[in-house]
Amino acid sequence: MLIALPVFSQSVIGWQAPYPVAHKMYGNLHPRIKLDKHNDPMVLWGDENGKAWFARWGGESFAQPVNIGPVSTPVFASSWAGPDLAAHGDSVYITYKELPEEKNHIYVRHSYDGGTNFSAPVMVDKGEEFITRFPVLTADENGNPFISYMKLTKGYDAARYVMAGSPDMGESFLKDTAASILSGNTVCDCSPAAPVVSGNAAVLLYRNNSGGLRNIWGGVSVNGGGSFSKGLQLDSAAYYPATCPASGPHGVIVGDTLYTVYMSGYRENSIIYLTKLSLSTQAIITQPLTGEVTGVVSQNFPRISGNGIAEAIVWTQTVGGNNQVSLSFTDELTKGFPAAYDTVAEGVMINADVAIGGGYIYVVWEDHVTRTVMFRRGVYYRKKAAVENTTIFINQPQKGQKHFSVVMPGIVSCALIDATGGQQELDLSYPKNNDVCKVDLEDMEPGTYTVKLWDKDGRVYTAQLEIK
Repeated sequence: MLIALPVFSQSVIGWQAPYPVAHKMYGNLHPRIKLDKHNDPMVLWGDENGKAWFARWGGESFAQPVNIGPVSTPVFASSWAGPDLAAHGDSVYITYKELPEEKNHIYVRHSYDGGTNFSAPVMVDKGEEFITRFPVLTADENGNPFISYMKLTKGYDAARYVMAGSPDMGESFLKDTAASILSGNTVCDCSPAAPVVSGNAAVLLYRNNSGGLRNIWGGVSVNGGGSFSKGLQLDSAAYYPATCPASGPHGVIVGDTLYTVYMSGYRENSIIYLTKLSLSTQAIITQPLTGEVTGVVSQNFPRISGNGIAEAIVWTQTVGGNNQVSLSFTDELTKGFPAAYDTVAEGVMINADVAIGGGYIYVVWEDHVTRTVMFRRGVYYRKKAAVENTTIFINQPQKGQKHFSVVMPGIVSCALIDATGGQQELDLSYPKNNDVCKVDLEDMEPGTYTVKLWDKDGRVYTAQLEIK
């Protein structure tokens, strides 16, 4: 018997073990994740052969992916851009650009049953006399999709961004509207944009290019994307990269405020910034998300997602010779994001995405160790008052046993921490049995360990364990 003391913080995430969405034969480029009306995850990504793969949650793992793109024509997919995904309830939208760019088009497919069945492709840029690239989707509160994409001349000049909405749940799209003209220059022709829509407000976030200065701007519409009457510079950093950054912004609108995350310059490095823009007054507040962190060389590819109260920002960063997938989380957006952040994964990864729903945080990333799209789920809790000490019963291991179990009602995540602080996810049988987690003993060295458990009510417990 061990007496465990609850440990509390403002927001706690209990991470479960990561695993691949699908076999490496399906590739891993530029994964995107959204949730259906049941808050179950759906993931879209590309591979090096020009396929676009879509996988739905199957209850305990992901179902076998299906090729959602054309059978015989490749689609554009890279680490920094590729097929995109949007969802609202049971309405799911997927977009891709067929190759070669110079002569082929952008398409959207829609599903009204949570991604079980998809429509025939709908051409978005029909009749264009331009090269089009980098389609990105979002959906409004009614479930109608909006798409942004880049236009260039046939000589790959005069890059600009446009947005087009659908009045009929993706059956067709209206003529596109110029969204980036008010920044006065061509846009960065290697960085994807991001449309954000809420009510009558529509914002197209993009990276501009003014003589090599590659700042983030927002084209603002007050009539649902019908026209863009304002252009606002959201990024004031003097960012003159030597090469094209190939990194775009991302954002959400909560109430009157647009929250935008993006990579930009800071001294000799690149870091993630968070900008808050009042859509009514145009007041802008910009600050680094983490600022300089010892050992971190660069940060890139941020994404933001949430439910208007709880929000998470995910990004990748380089530390020494390795990369990390990092996540900043707040359970009260009005209070901002904390200085501390979680390290979701370490290794060699390039791009990541995040979604929040049903009390869970879902993260996917492009992993170059496993060559797969990796997935990890975390349970988050809001701060609660302290409670009385709780007893955790541990069935002490006997000689020859391969595992022991930790039993406590309502466990949703548990971990084992060694003397150096290294944390190992335990084998958790939740939701099949939310009272038990197991520890594999075969590879454990003798010593003192800490067992850490999270329960369904937001409490965190720790207890010491001696392995002889």
